[in-house]
Amino acid sequence: MHLSETILFVPAIIAAAVVLVGGARRGFLWVYLPTLLLLPMYFQLRFPHLPPISFVDMALLPVAAALMIEGLPGWRLRAMDALVIAFVLSCGYSEASGGTILDGGLQVYTNLIAVAIPYMMGRQLMEPRKGARESVAWRAQFVRMFLGLLTLDAAIGVYDFLSGKSSSQRMWKVFFPDQVVEWPEQMRWGFGRIQGPFSQAILAGMIFTIGIAYCMWMQRADRSWGRRPLTTTLRLRWRHVALAMMIAGLLMTQSRGPWIGALILFAILWLPLASSFRQALVLVLLLSAVGGVGAYLYGKKYTAGSREHAQTVEQEDAIYRRELIGNYMPLVLEKPLTGWGVSFYPSVRGQKSIDNEYLFLAVIQGVPGLLLFVLMSLGSCVRVIRLLPYAERADDRFLLYAHLAVVVSLLVTMTTVYLGQQVEPLYFLVLGWMQAMDRDRLAVNSEWSRKQLQRRQWLASVMS
Repeated sequence: MHLSETILFVPAIIAAAVVLVGGARRGFLWVYLPTLLLLPMYFQLRFPHLPPISFVDMALLPVAAALMIEGLPGWRLRAMDALVIAFVLSCGYSEASGGTILDGGLQVYTNLIAVAIPYMMGRQLMEPRKGARESVAWRAQFVRMFLGLLTLDAAIGVYDFLSGKSSSQRMWKVFFPDQVVEWPEQMRWGFGRIQGPFSQAILAGMIFTIGIAYCMWMQRADRSWGRRPLTTTLRLRWRHVALAMMIAGLLMTQSRGPWIGALILFAILWLPLASSFRQALVLVLLLSAVGGVGAYLYGKKYTAGSREHAQTVEQEDAIYRRELIGNYMPLVLEKPLTGWGVSFYPSVRGQKSIDNEYLFLAVIQGVPGLLLFVLMSLGSCVRVIRLLPYAERADDRFLLYAHLAVVVSLLVTMTTVYLGQQVEPLYFLVLGWMQAMDRDRLAVNSEWSRKQLQRRQWLASVMS
């Protein structure tokens, strides 16, 4: 291990200092979130008999410790909690069945870091229990930080897009000279596919899609946000620049999966803004059905041949994903209940990378693991839909739609990529946030909103 690799301890030191002063919530906002969105996860410290540790792991551990010490006040057990625990244990059991109990234990730890603790932070930290005012203010603070960090990623990505180089890889490789980067720099249509610190372009596109959803929510939750011009000459406003940078980052990834997911996201976010919700819903469902059938027919024709006869790299990638299903389904059927484990599944015909999250889960965790993931995802969507009638405040309602749009768009994109790197903890953070929103919280927010309106009306009558 090079001495320079000890830079990985810096986020842990900063996070520990911040949580000692401000608690888990500040450590989460000011250390964990910047580490997650700005630093890569593919450079790691490796010690004998221990799981590899990344920048994000280092930032997370002090925040998780503070969360446990604070005692999870107000936590209500839900079915989703059981599904998350079962999913984590399923990962460990599958790994142990293909290797040893130690292998299973290491995999449980890995999924605690990537799945369970982000879910807990989403449930416990994203909706403060002190009151509606704190809840609204915290949401805005979190989203502002989230958008600011992603805007920086997109701005750096402009250079990567034009040069075809990965700034993140080249910068951090200096500190980790002996570690091999498994994510190659890629060109498409004459430009670089930007990766940011997110390992690959598709994963980066998924994260920018998340940014688009919450940027659109922020524009409606706080009408005054970002209205001050950034410059006196161009009159650019931050609220427009932020959304433009999210869209630009998505486009610069040149990834068709996230682009399709983003179209679905825009369709869902259009529903609460349409003049007639029923007509908009019918139109969205009709277009989705027609588009889905058309995409299936086109994709079937586009991927009909073999990779050897592909005319473009893009077509070769599409055929690769189609071949995955036929090549790996026999493995799924061979171990349908336990899976092969993430470290032990055999590579079929050189296709080591399983670029389909659902197939990947079926291979490594078996049908139970896949079923648990689907239940967590769809169950969260159903929960949000059932909460919509109780959301009287416009920003609460649009936030529920934003959550739904994020999950559905990512579920669609996962047919083209695995759920990994920074996308995985973000996904479960959102699922936890969805669980944190309940009828009581929405009712409190509505009551607070009514009192604020009555107060403004009273002040207006006194002043007139």
